[in-house]
Amino acid sequence: MIRIDARYIEDVHDARSGDDLAPLLQAAIELEHATIPPYLCAYFSLKNASNTAVGDIIRSIVVEEMLHLTIASNLMISLGGKPSLNRPDFVPDYPDGLPLGIGQHLRVHLRKCSLRQVREVFMKIEEPEHPIDIPVVLEAERAPAPEFATIGAFYLALADKIQTLGDAAFIGKPAHQVVASRWFPDPEEMFAIKDVKTAVQGITVIIDQGEGTATNPFDDSGAPAHYYRFEEIVKGRRLIPRPGATPPYVYGGDRVELEVQNVWDMDDDPKAAKYKPGSLSRHRADQFNYSYTRLLNSLHRTFNGHPEELDHAMGLMFELRLLAQQVLATPAEWTDPAATADKQTGLSFEYQALGV
Repeated sequence: MIRIDARYIEDVHDARSGDDLAPLLQAAIELEHATIPPYLCAYFSLKNASNTAVGDIIRSIVVEEMLHLTIASNLMISLGGKPSLNRPDFVPDYPDGLPLGIGQHLRVHLRKCSLRQVREVFMKIEEPEHPIDIPVVLEAERAPAPEFATIGAFYLALADKIQTLGDAAFIGKPAHQVVASRWFPDPEEMFAIKDVKTAVQGITVIIDQGEGTATNPFDDSGAPAHYYRFEEIVKGRRLIPRPGATPPYVYGGDRVELEVQNVWDMDDDPKAAKYKPGSLSRHRADQFNYSYTRLLNSLHRTFNGHPEELDHAMGLMFELRLLAQQVLATPAEWTDPAATADKQTGLSFEYQALGV
C-alpha cells in the first residue's frame, strides 16, 4: 500500500500564510511531474499503429497529469509563489521514490508498457484510500483495503488550509496563470484560481480525476478515475455502468488487450551513460534528453510570467514522442563490453544542464 509521509500533512496544518504553503505546493508540482515520465515511457513504448486502446488510456491519464501540474502551479502562483521546473533535482533519479515521501517502499521505474508495470507501479501511485471492489463481467475479484492516507489526503489538507487562510491569501497576479482552452478546453477543469472557491474547485479536479470517490469510480466528466483506468488494462475490459446491480459498474465493456509483441523491448531504468559514446544509441538517447530538458525549461517559463509559452511547450511534447520512436527503434550499444542484453535503447528522461 502507498504511504504519504504524515509530516507533510502536518506542515499544511501548521501553515500560517501562502508563503508557508509555497514549498509544499512546489512538492505537489514535483509529484505531479514525477508520474509523467513513467507513464510516457509506457505510452511511447507502444509501437505506432498498435495497442490503440491501451495507448488511449495511458495518453488520457498523461494529459490529466499535465492538467494537475498546471492547476498546482496556478495555485502556487495565485498565492504569490513561483514554480520551479528547470533544475536537475526537479527530475527524479529513476528508479526512485516519489516526492512528499509517498510510497516509502514504492520504487517508480522507467520501463516499457507491461501488465506488471501497470499493476505494480501505476496503480500503486494512483491507489485511492478505499479502492472500490469491482467485478470483471460477473466474477468479483476482491482487493485488500488500504491502511493509510494517500495523495488525496494531502490535497484535502491543502483545501482545508486554504479555506482557513481565506481570500486574502491570494496575492498573485492572475495574468501569470495558465488558462489554455486550446489544450484544456473544459472550463470546469481549467480556470484562473483567484480565491478560496476556485482554489478548492481546482483541488477537487485533481482528487476526483486521480482517485475518484469512495463510492464512485468515475469522475465528473464520466471517465473512470486514473486508478480504475489503469485497472482496465489489467482486467482487460473497459469499465461500464451496470444499473441496478451491486456494485452498479463492471469491467465488462470493450476489450483492452495489451499486444506484447507490439511493445518496444527497451532497457529498464536506462541512463544515457550506459550507451557507448559516439554510438547512434548514445546520440539518440542524448537527443531525447535534450528535448525533454527543453520541455521543462519551456514549462518553467510558462509558469513564471509567460503563459503564452505553453504552445511552445506542447509542441516540444509532440517532438518528444517522435524522438522516442527513433530512440526505441535503435538497438542498444553498451558502454560496458560485458553487457550482452539484446535490448532497444531506452528513454531515460535525464535533465541536461548544458547545451539547451
